[in-house]
Amino acid sequence: MKNAVIYARYSSDAQKETSIDDQIRDCKKFATDSDYRIIRIYRDDCVSGKTDSRNQFQQMLSDSAKELFDIVIVWKLDRFARNRNESAINKVKLKKNGVKVVSAMEHIPDGPEGIILESVLEGMAEYYIYDLMEKTTRGRIGVALQCKHTGGRPLLGYKVNPDRTYSIDEYNAETVRQIFHMYANGASYSEIIDEMNRQGRKTAAGKSFGKNSIHELLRNERFIGIYTYNKIPSENGKRNSHATKSEDKVIRIPDGIPAIISMDDWNAVQKKMQKNKHTQASYKAKIEYLLSGKIFCGECGGAMVGQSSGSHEKYSYYECSTKKRLRTCSKSNIKKETIENAVINYTIDYILSKEFRESLVDLILQQDDERRKSAQLIIGLKERIKQNQAAIDNIVKAIEAGIFTKTTKEKLESLENESELLSSQLLEAETMQSPQYTKEAISAWLSKIATKAKKSTDGNKYLLYSFVSAVYVYEDGTVKIIYNLGNKEQKITLSDLNGAGDRT
Repeated sequence: MKNAVIYARYSSDAQKETSIDDQIRDCKKFATDSDYRIIRIYRDDCVSGKTDSRNQFQQMLSDSAKELFDIVIVWKLDRFARNRNESAINKVKLKKNGVKVVSAMEHIPDGPEGIILESVLEGMAEYYIYDLMEKTTRGRIGVALQCKHTGGRPLLGYKVNPDRTYSIDEYNAETVRQIFHMYANGASYSEIIDEMNRQGRKTAAGKSFGKNSIHELLRNERFIGIYTYNKIPSENGKRNSHATKSEDKVIRIPDGIPAIISMDDWNAVQKKMQKNKHTQASYKAKIEYLLSGKIFCGECGGAMVGQSSGSHEKYSYYECSTKKRLRTCSKSNIKKETIENAVINYTIDYILSKEFRESLVDLILQQDDERRKSAQLIIGLKERIKQNQAAIDNIVKAIEAGIFTKTTKEKLESLENESELLSSQLLEAETMQSPQYTKEAISAWLSKIATKAKKSTDGNKYLLYSFVSAVYVYEDGTVKIIYNLGNKEQKITLSDLNGAGDRT
């Protein structure tokens, strides 16, 4: 009899406590039916599954190294994680410790069919979260187009008026002007930080300045009156201030908010920042070989590895590792773009085919016909969000009336943090209500994967990771692609690079 543990999670404190107890009961029944011995139960209450920053989840990962259990039972795969990348990484950690994750309610078979099914179930859960997030973002665009506050903490030097427009907070605006003036006149980041600390000046979050906060402040174009929205991307619910979205997705409105810095001062600072950048003799872009670990020589069976040659690495290709090491294989090298484009184009065509879609739909629809209803939870969360926003508006009005104390500041920050948490919980509750496993939803998911694959490298990687098990390349130009679903093999010829190729 194998030892097993149960991991259970639910997202919102507005849910009934029985929701997690129901999970555990179902998992215990599954364990009994499967002849597993339960030795411990890990549970995370009121915690989102969008990231793996969960106390009991991390404890379970840590305990897996002690070789006390062989199986982790979850009610459904989305209880383990709703982020597909983190799910894969954490399953690898468990696998290294000899531990397998199984679902009590989703009967996933072993073998190739199980691989693609698990991939689809996790992908669908993540797809619905981010699809709803995109819809939420679209709802805020109307507010942004009016150059109004869309939530969160205002930028240093600004305050939010009762009508959600911006005006200048003179005390903190002076902080911004001093930082720009000092830098333009030759002061280093360290000297600016020392002076700000001497004056007791703080960031918008009420913290002492650091080099990163100074750098971000000096390059923020909102200080010259340009209203921006949707500029900073986020991943797993966390904003990445070191990256920006593509220009076509960013709202940028000149003179949308009052300017704190003049254009002359702004240009002087930007010119100096550019000059102070550390120059590099040359920048060698990292070449990403999308088929790494999946591509093999059809002549000898050896793995093919990515290589590059020529000035500035202009020529990139895959080479048979047996040929490279032992010189016992005569397989010619194949250009990176040639084979990657051929496999990607064919795979897009294949997963959108009626044959593949019907096979996938039939497999998934066998797993779960349950439709979970959470209407009462959603109503409760929406009401709490409404009450929370009313409280925030009242504090903003009080601040505008001159009532600003440490207590009001802390209360405002607390309410804003609570508002973000409630929004996240509502998003997940709405996701849980969605009928995920319909034929229409699966077709839409496949179409979205295909669209992303056509547009971006990340989309290509997701496509190949989800569906392609192995690729074999032969000397005569034939390429054999093995897909996860049913271990199906498809063959193409490299003579047809713009489309799918010949099928045999």
